[in-house]
Amino acid sequence: MTQTADIGVEELASRLARLEDVRAIEQLKYTYANFCDNAYDPEGIASLFTEDGRWVVDGEGGSMVGHEEIKAHFRALSEKITWAQHYMLNPRVEVADDGRSATGLFRLLCLCTIERTDDPSEKDAVLLTVNYTDKFVKRDGAWYFEELVGKTHQVSNWDQGWVQQPFRP
Repeated sequence: MTQTADIGVEELASRLARLEDVRAIEQLKYTYANFCDNAYDPEGIASLFTEDGRWVVDGEGGSMVGHEEIKAHFRALSEKITWAQHYMLNPRVEVADDGRSATGLFRLLCLCTIERTDDPSEKDAVLLTVNYTDKFVKRDGAWYFEELVGKTHQVSNWDQGWVQQPFRP
């Protein structure tokens, strides 16, 4: 006999719903990364947030609230970062008991091409790492970012690395 033989139908349904929610939240985060890798698609990215959702990344990232501010930020960002590959790693998602909110921890490894601060016509290959602590809400059966908060660990030119250059000038 397996352990599941002792579990009732309601508990199995509850476990399945929780697993589906965790998977949906992970997919939401991966969709965010895909929109970032698609020229920082402002419409796509904003659609993943609640109307009053917050996007906050320390350092050069900034803080935006609501769809219009998020879209404006990503329109401008696509001018500075001309190529990026966002790798979301180590997802840890906790769904609240009521199944309507959740938190998620993710790590980002990002390879990107960023304009130089001293000469925007020149570009650098850059390695970027961030830890995310996100809040999610479920509305009408779909999950959305309520808050995306990133703590940047380093933004280093590829040829310098994070030891010699933890943060680009």
